[in-house]
Amino acid sequence: MAMLSKPKVILDTTAINRLEDSGTDSEPLMCGLETGYLICLTAMSADEIISITKNPQRREALLNRFGRLLSSARCIWPPNEVVRLHVTAYQNDPSHYDWHRVDVRAREYEGAIPRRAYPDDISLAQRKVQFELEAQWAKSWKSLRPKLAEIIVKDPKQHLASFSDAAEASVNPGGVLWGFGKGLYDHATGNKDAGITDDEVKAFIRVCPPFRAACYALVMAWYNFSLSPTHVKIPKAGRNDLMMATYLPYCDRFLTQDFAQHRDLSAIALVAGLQTEVTLFEQFSQSFNPISLAND
Repeated sequence: MAMLSKPKVILDTTAINRLEDSGTDSEPLMCGLETGYLICLTAMSADEIISITKNPQRREALLNRFGRLLSSARCIWPPNEVVRLHVTAYQNDPSHYDWHRVDVRAREYEGAIPRRAYPDDISLAQRKVQFELEAQWAKSWKSLRPKLAEIIVKDPKQHLASFSDAAEASVNPGGVLWGFGKGLYDHATGNKDAGITDDEVKAFIRVCPPFRAACYALVMAWYNFSLSPTHVKIPKAGRNDLMMATYLPYCDRFLTQDFAQHRDLSAIALVAGLQTEVTLFEQFSQSFNPISLAND
């Protein structure tokens, strides 16, 4: 009889924090994860944890938790490197490209985190990078808002009332999905000339789910920060949380305890045609509660 493969699960940084916050109460869940799932951790989460500077004890505790999970897990490169690896593989042999066969495993992280084999001053450097990237991200998207508002005033039909509308409009001829895709692709190749064409990027988006998810993450950022009504004060997923969408094709369940990330990645998975279930960590953890199981 063929053995059923274990479901794959990715833990966002917020899920790792919740595991650590639960202390010994998290042991049943830790055991359940280690025995019942193929765990994937992300280099982006590792970088976020390393960037904690105000509470070194907390950073060390989270790194220990990350390291323990790594004992039965693998780690995946940051989204920009995942994209670069896929673009390179596709460029080298488009006719035989298979996204499943592209190795995105970050073995350097797997070795460095448990042994703390990185420079002592990396936490400060990571914190600086994280803040700068987040600030640049928000500023660049918000700078588009006045220009887009002007277009909508002239042509009210251009108004997009939801992310679903934005995603639908993004695949029209000349739509932003293709533009974002070309930008990501050309950045990965370092091509500063004409770069990839619309038809070429459409073909790549179709065959590369991680790239497709990353492109739709940019559509989500475009809608959230450049188009959505400013009077609606709901949380919006930031740069790191949205670009985690690149990881969605690598798991069956993506665990997060961040409300905005849960909402936005769920929407991205839907429009990108991914089967991944984005789940709030608390809901997932309840399935490992002996009392909860006894009452089922």
